[in-house]
Amino acid sequence: MSAAVVGAATPFDSRIHESQNGPRKERPGRQHTPEMQTPNAQMSNPASAGCILCGAGNPGELLFQTLRPILRCATCGLVYADPGSRIASHFDYAEEYYRGGIYADYLADRGVIHKNAFRLLNELERVAKGRSLLDVGCAAGFFLEAARTRGWSVRGLEISDFASDYARRELGLAVDTGSITSAPDGLSGFDVVTLWDTIEHLDRPDQALASIHGLLKPDGVLAFSTGDYSSLLRRLTGSRWRLFGDATHNFFFDVGTLARLLRQQGFEILVVRHAGKWVSLSMILQQSGLPLARTLQAWLKARKRNPAFYVNLRDVVTMFARPIALRDERPAQ
Repeated sequence: MSAAVVGAATPFDSRIHESQNGPRKERPGRQHTPEMQTPNAQMSNPASAGCILCGAGNPGELLFQTLRPILRCATCGLVYADPGSRIASHFDYAEEYYRGGIYADYLADRGVIHKNAFRLLNELERVAKGRSLLDVGCAAGFFLEAARTRGWSVRGLEISDFASDYARRELGLAVDTGSITSAPDGLSGFDVVTLWDTIEHLDRPDQALASIHGLLKPDGVLAFSTGDYSSLLRRLTGSRWRLFGDATHNFFFDVGTLARLLRQQGFEILVVRHAGKWVSLSMILQQSGLPLARTLQAWLKARKRNPAFYVNLRDVVTMFARPIALRDERPAQ
């Protein structure tokens, strides 16, 4: 989920907490603030000497100074947060993140998440050849839970200790705590791999897609969602675009840069669409910034009321793709 009004960059509230280096073992509840860079900060990603999409080594041009400097590659146009200010590798997604942090109460939105998951599963079941599924960034496992009721064989991967433990303990799901760039042994041969609100959080989405390519069956399906930088809403709101409001967002793709990235990592696009989702009122209030939001949330909670609304701001793109033979288009790293 994105830290923004209406609150979601996906068809449902499945939250990714991925990083290049995997989970960092620290005291529960401890959080880290980003190290802000100057507006002329240089590109300094320790995992890469250049742009992950085209390999260009020149510093990106500054677009916006938001929570972190937002840069654009002068060669290919990829938009990203200044790598020197990234915090995803050191961010503790503890219980406080899911209750009163980015979310009002993620666990309380279970029914809304199921509602969105079932809509998406209808689409996946029309294109998938089988029923084995890996959800990367599965959070508390609610999407996996919905898929399991439809007869899917499910597995999850989640970097949050709190969320992955909940999925295992409360839902009895096979969820590993870890990162897709260093996936646990035994993950392979999936009919579907999903990444909902995921790819923008990764330090190296190119490496993540390369890993997924090896986990999918030859006729498997990759499905993911992320914000669309070229959307009308982003152009109208500029630096105030809601997806800039989450300090763990590292990349801001559009359909063109996503298509190039997928092609480089051996995928062929099957579906491109801009979908909405159901969002609970408590979630809308949590991320609205309205003066009386907390009062209204408390009022709803006391009365055990939390209606959901269908919202589509058309600034989120959903893609389905299938693995094909790799082409020699990947940048030298």
